[in-house]
Amino acid sequence: MSVLDWVVVGGGPHGVCAARALRAAGADLRIIDPSGELLHRWSTRAHAVAMTWMRSPVSHHLDRHPSALHHFLHRHDNADVADLARPFLRPMHAAFIRHARHVMSRDGLHDAVLPGRVERIRDDGGHLVVEGANLLLRARRVLVATGSNQLRIPDWARRLREEGAAVDHVFEPGAGVAVDIVGGGISAVQRALEVWRRTRHTVRLWVRRSVQIADFDNDQSLTRARFVGWWSRLNEAQRFTFLERHASRGSVPPGLWARLSRAIQRGRVRLRQGVLRVERASASRRLILTGAGGTVESSALTLATGIEPERVGGWLRTAADRLALPVRANLPRLQPDMHWGRGVYVCGPLARSRLGPMASNLIGARWAASLLPGVDMQPY
Repeated sequence: MSVLDWVVVGGGPHGVCAARALRAAGADLRIIDPSGELLHRWSTRAHAVAMTWMRSPVSHHLDRHPSALHHFLHRHDNADVADLARPFLRPMHAAFIRHARHVMSRDGLHDAVLPGRVERIRDDGGHLVVEGANLLLRARRVLVATGSNQLRIPDWARRLREEGAAVDHVFEPGAGVAVDIVGGGISAVQRALEVWRRTRHTVRLWVRRSVQIADFDNDQSLTRARFVGWWSRLNEAQRFTFLERHASRGSVPPGLWARLSRAIQRGRVRLRQGVLRVERASASRRLILTGAGGTVESSALTLATGIEPERVGGWLRTAADRLALPVRANLPRLQPDMHWGRGVYVCGPLARSRLGPMASNLIGARWAASLLPGVDMQPY
């Protein structure tokens, strides 16, 4: 069996960005993703909420140079350049995807992806063996670029689901199109507007607190080189305290909030703010929703309550224990070049202790890729 330079576990934006950078540096690599398709889960989630605009600016993408997406749009579709949303020059989601596909095709990444789920990583005499069902690869280095797949589902919703109630999470395959939606972040608002567009029925958006309006979930100063340098000087306790204080609570960009406000004024969406209580109607699969403004009966409910933060667990916890890789607070303890130890590297949400709150975002993907050994890339 030949030995690869790298195996990248995860075919989302972080895995693709890193694999492109490593391939450009001459690495022989394979990318493992359950779907066998790059950006599959990320694109599926974007489709579920009918994402029209990227929240990140045009400089945040998967290619080498920060201006690559902007130049691509100039070359291929000047209309997309004119449509960059100000003041932060956000591209349309469709334009971002076109550029991502161009990058993946140009650098031959589609040919490098293999379908499968990693179940084990073990050391075999100086090389790492990556194993799973119908999967066996040997590599000098492994990059873990996984994102969280654990949906945030409140306990009351779990109980209702167990009782057979029609309660779906927006990111679940086959989620129903319900006019009652729980959540106050960007995904909830996008879903509410899309459900009205598809059904022409008034949508009720149930939020616990007032909608937080912000251009970005995290302060953009956290993406700058100055922050990365400052972050590297903090001790671990200070980093975890900072991460807790700056945990994303969900917010809505001003432009999307303006669209929601217009929909509310026109009676297309009703915003119900306050504590929500949900129970099943007796001898029925219907739901009784009680909150601010009274009680209504509903046939189904969609949760747009986000995703749990990625942690070291499952097969990765087993690998960490077997390879004696250091962990604190269920996160890898990483070296400056994203090395976890024993040839295992990490990027994506799991790299929060090294890169801070931005680790999960596209700019975090760029920063992590730029720090990998042998890579020549400008993150910002």
